[in-house]
Amino acid sequence: MVKLKLLKEKRDFSDLHNEILNIVGERLKQVEKRIGQRLRSPYIPIGEMGIYLAASPGKRLRPTLLLLVSNLLDYEGDEDIEYAVILEFIHTATLVHDDIVDQAILRRGRASLNSKWGSQLAVLMGDYLYISAVEMAVKREWSQIQPIIAETSKNLIEGELLQSHKNFDLTLSEEEYFEIIKLKTAKLFSTCTIIPPMLSNRDKKEVDALYNFGLNIGMGFQIVDDCFDFLYDEKTIGKPAGMDLKEGKLTLPLIYLRDYGKISDKEFLEAVVAGRRFDNATLESLSRIVVQGGFVNKAISTAKQYVENAKKYLEVFPESETKRVLEQIPQMVIERSF
Repeated sequence: MVKLKLLKEKRDFSDLHNEILNIVGERLKQVEKRIGQRLRSPYIPIGEMGIYLAASPGKRLRPTLLLLVSNLLDYEGDEDIEYAVILEFIHTATLVHDDIVDQAILRRGRASLNSKWGSQLAVLMGDYLYISAVEMAVKREWSQIQPIIAETSKNLIEGELLQSHKNFDLTLSEEEYFEIIKLKTAKLFSTCTIIPPMLSNRDKKEVDALYNFGLNIGMGFQIVDDCFDFLYDEKTIGKPAGMDLKEGKLTLPLIYLRDYGKISDKEFLEAVVAGRRFDNATLESLSRIVVQGGFVNKAISTAKQYVENAKKYLEVFPESETKRVLEQIPQMVIERSF
């Protein structure tokens, strides 16, 4: 498939990245160390898959958000590091299970666990990650955080079930789409951002503000992520372009095409889905229609509304270097390359 580029240049966030490392870099190293330790196992299939997962850590956006919020609130303990590990295990488990459901060959540009070890071992490894997260959580001192982690895990599965139930369903509404991404993506972000105020015994106003900060970032993140399916190729995002629709997922740009596109373009979308025409040439044609028709830009505009809302929730906190960094995270979510 021909690579489709974004319609404008992306901002260089290297300075922001350096600022983040200056604030929480050492604590992120501790998160990484603990993840590596927890993925070790004397049992060969678990140990091998654990080493493989640890070697492809991704951006660690969720632990980074959690630790930055801890710094914003001047939290002085180390429970936040442990919870960062727990939530990253849950996130990784969902990725492993997603790849199995989607029969994905690649993850972050490398072979997915299921393509390398087979679906049977991969699903068990996903379960292992979930149970490991639960084990870590129950070993912490009991608080309101544990039920929130359990609810978040349930929400992730609910979102995936709803999405799978609506596969190839061209009647999926915007509201249903937003509910799906809230459950499967945004709720995990909000859990990351409310754990620090709960650890710090902050009042309800601050807990609610940080919950909504994370939730809105998560909504914007997933919408932009869904747009990448039309903008980048396999070398960039680690999976072939057009895979979301091939897997049955109706994302926001396609919903906008269906609702606001030309009749001929709508009919083309209907024909592609009805006939399961997912060859590269057809998917490239559909991607061009979505991009050139302005439906990706329209979806990104919707994502921008969410991240602008996210920044407003930080207004209740005093000015600081960490707050200034957190205020830039939503924009990075929108303008990241992949």
